[in-house]
Amino acid sequence: MPTLKIANWNVEWMNRWFTADNAGAPQLRRSEEVGGVSDLPGLCIRVAAVIEAMNADIVALQEGPSRKSEMVLFITQFLGDRYAVEGPAGAGQQKLYTLIKRSSDAVADVFRITQELGLDFEADWEVDVDRDLVLDSYGFTRPPLVLKIMTSSGRELRLINLHAKSKYVHQGERLWRDPLRRDEYVREALQARQRISAEAMRVREYLDLSFAQDEQAALALIGDFNDGPGFDYFEKRYLTHGLANTLAGSPYIPPRMLRHGFVDDMPKDLNWTAIFDDFIEEVEDRKILLDHILLSASLYWNAGTRASTGLIEHDVFNAQVREDLPGEREKLPSDHRPQSVTLEL
Repeated sequence: MPTLKIANWNVEWMNRWFTADNAGAPQLRRSEEVGGVSDLPGLCIRVAAVIEAMNADIVALQEGPSRKSEMVLFITQFLGDRYAVEGPAGAGQQKLYTLIKRSSDAVADVFRITQELGLDFEADWEVDVDRDLVLDSYGFTRPPLVLKIMTSSGRELRLINLHAKSKYVHQGERLWRDPLRRDEYVREALQARQRISAEAMRVREYLDLSFAQDEQAALALIGDFNDGPGFDYFEKRYLTHGLANTLAGSPYIPPRMLRHGFVDDMPKDLNWTAIFDDFIEEVEDRKILLDHILLSASLYWNAGTRASTGLIEHDVFNAQVREDLPGEREKLPSDHRPQSVTLEL
């Protein structure tokens, strides 16, 4: 039975690797121009080595460069042009891309989808994002990248590459630790979470429209959801949404619920994709699950038997960690660990 391997990875701030958009043709910056990096080509080689070692047919990337020509330069120079580039989606300096292995036996064709089922991810919609009971016009910080994948076995699936809005608050730790300004931090943090919730609800609307058209729709929702493990301080105390739960769907309609692609396959102590200092809960080096691969039932199951296996690619990632390097940024290939799922089609 043919298989299709899909990988997902947030590659930390790739746009900083390249010269400014108005500086002409894309090229890598000098190493000394990239903060915390002493050998930029070496970092690129290690990032490429992670992608190569995963050997996936499809690789969804977040925090890609602002110009497609820059991603093409990276693929050409460090991956031997072995991947075609779909994207980018979004605006600004952290864009979404998907790489398709040119030699894949599983992928027959790929089509970019920008508008479908009456929903356009590039367009604004009405939602109250600041809790003032007034509907605002809001748009995705980074609109998802949606692809239709035609497999060599005749299957068709939709791949939605999502990088939800960040929970980051400028000078957040300083505000939180100042008793006179903590309320200021809480207000900004809640507004960020409200916007993340709005984005999750919009993506779920697209999923429900897809299922309404075809209850057996083959959907893979992957990316950096910026949600954290379970309910955090704000979700418990201020009743904001749990993002993965919102995106996965309602238990009242089981056929439309998405299944997690790798959580059940990983040991508990390895079920994380990023490490951050949590100054809210006072936990240093907190291991959290920010990145996900969610699958529709038609991809997860085949005639009652599970048709997918997944993992967080810790071994592939760890092989490219360089503790001997001086810059904290370049010790690791990225601040997120990649994940993958293999589907029997």
